[in-house]
Amino acid sequence: MALLDASFLAKLDRLLLSSRRRRAGVRVGERRSARRGISQEFADHRPYVPGDDLRFLDWHLVARLDTLWVKLFEEESDRTVQILIDCSASMAGEKLSYARSVAAALSWVALGGSDRVAVAGLNDGLASYAPPRRGRRNAHGVFQSLEAIHPGGGSDPDRALAAMPRHRGGAITLLFTDFLYPDGEHERPLRRLCADSAELHVFHILAPAEARPPLQGDLELIDAETGESVPLTVTPQLLQRYMDRLMTWSDDIAQSCSRLGATYSRLLTDAPVEDLILFDLRRRGVIQ
Repeated sequence: MALLDASFLAKLDRLLLSSRRRRAGVRVGERRSARRGISQEFADHRPYVPGDDLRFLDWHLVARLDTLWVKLFEEESDRTVQILIDCSASMAGEKLSYARSVAAALSWVALGGSDRVAVAGLNDGLASYAPPRRGRRNAHGVFQSLEAIHPGGGSDPDRALAAMPRHRGGAITLLFTDFLYPDGEHERPLRRLCADSAELHVFHILAPAEARPPLQGDLELIDAETGESVPLTVTPQLLQRYMDRLMTWSDDIAQSCSRLGATYSRLLTDAPVEDLILFDLRRRGVIQ
């Protein structure tokens, strides 16, 4: 478990992944679902019909209304947490390392809450996939799956997501990506993920050198994924235009996430992972 140290894991023990929606699961577990069944969480009433279990009559309503009403309860079910990490060549280095660390922390939280955790690496296809595991006893296997994700190849989120196995029941998807897609299209894969998942949390990974490039003078920039090069003369004015466009682009992605009902977090890789998890993501309602 080299991704996180033991003292940090101990701080994560009482946290849970939040869920803003309810959806039917596959088996009885610790999560509330939208399906009606037998559990300790009251959901609604309906009129009694012959054959209903008399144990679930609401005798307070019977006394008050002189009619028979049955209590309905929300069935408890489990969830699958899908961790999707962009591992295209543009994510190489600190961005992929940071994504792995944040994903490891959130997977530890999910495993402690009886969720199942699946891990996938995405580039111009499905680069790697580890099926869902449950329970802290499987944390080492999940962490190994995260460490086995290596950078390389181009970006084709549509093709990669089409190859993802489908999971029955409730799902939370955690997407880690730099959004450096060849066609610049970010909303189409987000729509696909929102359609397939009960809930989507998006983590936009940026290196400090991308947010504030330490560049000046005559340069040749080389695309990490395509190998294409662009000659450039960097001036303070050009750098300011670049940073303005970066913020506009990032805000556009955030707005797309908001329209689709997903959460968006812009992460700079020099931010401490512990502060991000224990403070920022709790404030944003991703964990509780």
